[in-house]
Amino acid sequence: MRHVRRYQVRDREGRELTVPSLADLHALYDQGFLGDDDLVRQETAECWERAGEMPALAGARHRRGGPRWVLTVLAAAVALVAALAMLRAGR
Repeated sequence: MRHVRRYQVRDREGRELTVPSLADLHALYDQGFLGDDDLVRQETAECWERAGEMPALAGARHRRGGPRWVLTVLAAAVALVAALAMLRAGR
């Protein structure tokens, strides 16, 4: 049986969360639920490190800040403005 490493996450307010695996940690970071300044440590480790400095999350960091991410955010903003304009025009 393969041992899965769990991770502890601590946000700025001091709230802690146990994340069951690196894949789950990666997903939380990739989706923006975990920020660069949040602290992370393996469950058995004593030292915390900033999520933004973790080599294991570097790929997610590059995708999140890359051109594709910027285009996605821009498209969402344009869609929101268009929806608001249609609602306002309907009044």
